[in-house]
Amino acid sequence: MAREVPMPRLSDTMEEGRVLQWYKQVGDSVKKGELLAEIETDKAVMDLESVEEGTLLQLLVAEGGSAALGAPIALVGEESELGKAVAVDAPSAMESAAGEADDAGTDGSTPATTIATQTADAARTQGTTGRIKASPLARRIADEQGLDLSRIKGTGPAGRIVKDDVEKAAREVAVADDPTAMPSESEVASLSRMQATIVRRMLESKTTVPHFYLTLEVDMSAAKAMRAEVNAAWSEEERISFNDLVIRATAMALMRHPDANGSYQDGGFVYHEEANIGIAVAVPSGLLVPVLKNCDTKPLRQLAVEAKVLVERTREGKNRPGDLEGGTFTVSNLGMFGVRDFYAIVNPPQSAIIAVGGIEPRPVVRDGEIVVRDIMYLSISADHRILYGAPAAEFLRDLKGLLENPYNLLI
Repeated sequence: MAREVPMPRLSDTMEEGRVLQWYKQVGDSVKKGELLAEIETDKAVMDLESVEEGTLLQLLVAEGGSAALGAPIALVGEESELGKAVAVDAPSAMESAAGEADDAGTDGSTPATTIATQTADAARTQGTTGRIKASPLARRIADEQGLDLSRIKGTGPAGRIVKDDVEKAAREVAVADDPTAMPSESEVASLSRMQATIVRRMLESKTTVPHFYLTLEVDMSAAKAMRAEVNAAWSEEERISFNDLVIRATAMALMRHPDANGSYQDGGFVYHEEANIGIAVAVPSGLLVPVLKNCDTKPLRQLAVEAKVLVERTREGKNRPGDLEGGTFTVSNLGMFGVRDFYAIVNPPQSAIIAVGGIEPRPVVRDGEIVVRDIMYLSISADHRILYGAPAAEFLRDLKGLLENPYNLLI
């Protein structure tokens, strides 16, 4: 009997997903754990592993099409069931119009179809593993304009070519053919799913969360010396960054301050027993916050290794299910860009976020004398509904103390 493959929950805020690529074709055998599709969520692009075994009977969502969380996107069953006509409800029918609607902003509804029709469609749209990734509308425009997709750089998720990319290429060709033609002075680019989610969540945070902010200086001179010492002794993959020190210190401080490691949800307070720290990572299409789990129980050396892998996976667009969910606190670091200090926006439903500035030598007074020390600014943005001024200041003070006495972070 045919079994449905539902659109899985790949992030904690996911409401729907978009199928960017099918790795399997109708008629292929499928085993548990094999890669079935590439799915774009509101946060990232992830691979979907099959939890079913059998033969892929039907694709209910085309490449470029979207489905709500839990909605069926494919059918898996016995090989003997292949080719039998099965009516598919319109919202989940495999039609390229779904992808075109995402590009054009129009209604993506389609009529019912059958396995026979879908098999033919799949053959046209899937191709081989090396097939150029492009939305159906982008392909159609490229065909109409006589453009070679292999010469167009995609700006969509995972380098996917979208309508705007093809239209831009068409304008460039027009200008090359006619030097007197003037390109448009401005362009309107549609938001990617990730960018739309960032807009929605940041607006929600700033309009519904009562933010307040605190900043203090941290003397990182001892931390700088300790980091140089351990990095000389540890392997290359274990070497620690200043951000690793901040993450470890934050985790230890959170265990002493449950309000800072809590959330205001549904009119009540939720206190988390573990410190799952989100790391703000800039990616080409926006910002992602992968989560380093159980930072309170892991030694600094292990955190450094896991953080490198997690950040690299995020920048390459290869996040795994669970990478982007479960965070209880967030660290945002712009110090590598020369930023001295800034205030970040709280990532709901977390109670606070730490903003980390760059480390720079500055004259300070120590024991009545002016000396030069390596100073870093730390700022906390907090949700005043759960984390009040004095507790936030105490948390920040403890975090400062841990960073200024860095050998405690090796415990």
